Amino acid sequence: MRTSGFTFLELLVTLTVASVLLLLGIPGLQYLLADSALQTEGFTLHQALHRARTQAIDHQTDVIACLANRQEQCATQDFTHLLLFSDVDQNRQLSVQDKGDIILLRSPLSGNALNITTNQLLFVFQPDGTLAGTPGTIHLCSPRINEGTNITIAMSGRVRRQTVDCPDAQP
Repeated sequence: MRTSGFTFLELLVTLTVASVLLLLGIPGLQYLLADSALQTEGFTLHQALHRARTQAIDHQTDVIACLANRQEQCATQDFTHLLLFSDVDQNRQLSVQDKGDIILLRSPLSGNALNITTNQLLFVFQPDGTLAGTPGTIHLCSPRINEGTNITIAMSGRVRRQTVDCPDAQP
């Protein structure tokens, strides 16, 4: 006669079913987290570049956007954050002490969760909103999914974000 509780067999069956469901759900959760990180970083970079252009127009000065390292120098690799600054002395380098360049934004990047590459050392938005130099791109890929984001900055200064394939992804 049974009074209350579970039998050992019922407990084993329940744990087995829960384990199978958990194992099937983990890859989907990993994809969701990787995709969310990619979308968030892409949106953040897109908005920051748009902000740099707007600041250049509003304040009639050159505004520089770049991926910077820990020493606050623009870099094409080993960068830790996005840096926007008003280039008051027009030397294309952050020099807060000398002529008073103004830091507009310092936004940390997602570390090694994403592969981020760029073809420009820095992006200079001029007072009329155009980009000095040549058009540039920032490419974001997650090592876990096959899709990435390209952020393209045209000579007009317009910033565009699009989805691209990431051939080196390892799901």
